[in-house]
Amino acid sequence: MKRFTLYITLLTLLLSSCGIEPVPIDNLTILGGINNNQLVFEGKAGSSTTFAIASKLPWELLDTPGVTYSPSSGEATERVTITATVAEPNRTLATREVGKVVIRLNRTRFTGITAVQRPLVTTDQQQISLSSEQSVYTPFTFKTKESDIEVLSEGDIVSTELKMVGIDEYSLSVAATKDNQTTAEHTAGHLKFVVAGTTLSGNIAAVQKPALSFDRSRITVGGQSGEHMTVSVNTNFDFTVSSTSTAIAVKRNEEGLVDITVKEGNTTNAERKLGTITVQLTDNPACKASIEVWQRKALADRTMMFYFLGMSLKSYYDANLDNVEKVIKEGKLGDTRILAFIQSSNHSGKLFELFYDRGLDAVVRDPIATYDLPQVYTEQMIAQILQDMTVRAPANEYGLYIGSHGKGWIPKNSVSLGGGGSTYSTFSAEHLESIWTPAPGAIMTRHIGDTTSTQIDTTELASAIKSTGRHLNYIVFDACYMANVEAAYDLREATDYILGSACEIIANGMPYSEILPIMASSATLLDRLNSSAKAFVEYYKTHREGAYSSACSAVIDCHQLDALAEVTKRVNGSLKRIDPNTVQSYDGISLSRNPTHIFFDIEDYVIKSCTDTATVAAFSEQLYRTVSGLHHTKTFYSAYNNKANPIDYYSGLTTSAPIMLHAMSAYVTEWKQCAWYAATH
Repeated sequence: MKRFTLYITLLTLLLSSCGIEPVPIDNLTILGGINNNQLVFEGKAGSSTTFAIASKLPWELLDTPGVTYSPSSGEATERVTITATVAEPNRTLATREVGKVVIRLNRTRFTGITAVQRPLVTTDQQQISLSSEQSVYTPFTFKTKESDIEVLSEGDIVSTELKMVGIDEYSLSVAATKDNQTTAEHTAGHLKFVVAGTTLSGNIAAVQKPALSFDRSRITVGGQSGEHMTVSVNTNFDFTVSSTSTAIAVKRNEEGLVDITVKEGNTTNAERKLGTITVQLTDNPACKASIEVWQRKALADRTMMFYFLGMSLKSYYDANLDNVEKVIKEGKLGDTRILAFIQSSNHSGKLFELFYDRGLDAVVRDPIATYDLPQVYTEQMIAQILQDMTVRAPANEYGLYIGSHGKGWIPKNSVSLGGGGSTYSTFSAEHLESIWTPAPGAIMTRHIGDTTSTQIDTTELASAIKSTGRHLNYIVFDACYMANVEAAYDLREATDYILGSACEIIANGMPYSEILPIMASSATLLDRLNSSAKAFVEYYKTHREGAYSSACSAVIDCHQLDALAEVTKRVNGSLKRIDPNTVQSYDGISLSRNPTHIFFDIEDYVIKSCTDTATVAAFSEQLYRTVSGLHHTKTFYSAYNNKANPIDYYSGLTTSAPIMLHAMSAYVTEWKQCAWYAATH
């Protein structure tokens, strides 16, 4: 048996007039049988238990009322096992304290151990919760080692016959004999236990639920005219519903729920009270419950829309939403509207709004729509979801947070469609996919689409956004490689700003609990985005170690991209040939799979390849106006080589232009078809 030492309280009784010194505490050691300073007996009379001690002095166990010890004294010993026996049964339903265990060594007494006795009957249920309706049975279980056991029902309850359902485990069911037609809990009766002819003290209360209650203390509806909400009423009885306000239409639907429809939009600048709705029992109108209905303002200052696409990152998306809910409950987002789309399977998804419900004191996910997703994702699918988001939560400022795998501007692959590659490529689909195969042992990053059927081109995303009729104020890409000039140029007319990463993003994604309060603050939009870009990188500097301390950020002003394209066109008129692999890259793609990297630092490339120093200076000046919020860790992690890669030069924005310097590079044909190429050549 493994030896262990239990330190117990030392109470020294000294005869100070005789000059007796206290005995050192290490003269007595408890070797076993004592847990949490307790000596525990079973509930029966005569129950025994053992514990062991070691003593360097003669020892004696003083009397504990109702407990006998054998042996009760002895000489110094390295180990002695003592049997303790309790005389009386525990005739209550709770663990009782029998007394203190006191060990005397000479004139010193060791205390701190309590003798306790378990009840004859134990149960996890402190009371039984019954339906408000009579004759609805609720199961109740308990444990006992006694065979002579009887359960009595007192009050307005009945119980079924006692059944043995396991070793020392019994079950019965309890029901009320009368309806509780009040809006308060009602104690209908009690269960009493009789063991061997003796009734135990204490009982289990059988409490009936109220006849009527709402599942929250207040209702908050949307700010638009025609907003609809369905509310549950906790009742087993037929009821009617009415409203004190002409601004609210209420009715009981076929499922027994209350439908609420708002007739007016809230054009004020604050939440407002619309009125009260009341439900009452049809057969007992005196029994009724009421609840206030409040309405959010129609036009929010800000709406944040989360679009989590694909299933391979589902657990990370769930954690992201948990962080969103955390800051909502903490009240850090003000009246910002939060909507989220997340897939529940490969072919279905749900859109809901997250908000703090004061009535429930919880963040709720109010469902808006469910979607049957096509086998191959389309621009129309994206547009419909974004349209539903913006219609549900009109605002002065829209921000779209896209959680997904990402590949910058790289076109989606058509391998799942039976095609030979991307739209223009002469390379096979298999070859293109092999470029993006993570290295053995790599941790997950947001590096590429779940499957080729779930990928969306940046041109399709831009078109989908514009088709909603709502211009986005910013997009946050919680996806890899999206701080990319070719991708940003495709999106320049769909949004004002883009916050993205030049490299891969660790699968955990962005720290929303830190970013969202910044984005809900009163600073200017650009300042908020720049602060969020910094918070993102600082999080990975402090919360990850080694190779996984990896993050890059940049904020792109889309209004400056046309000017950047103009100066880049001048750059392309004064190029010299360089080795593309001398330019700072942000992917770990093995050169055995492709002769070049795919994503390169745009300024490092211009400086090394452009022969006109004045043009280089003009380019850098315009790049400074285009990109801000530049932050990065010392290295970036890539799943494609499963290691940390150095960052020696950083401008925040990438380009794939250097792939043109090697004829056998993948995506050369595709790159010549992108809008950025057309604007810069």
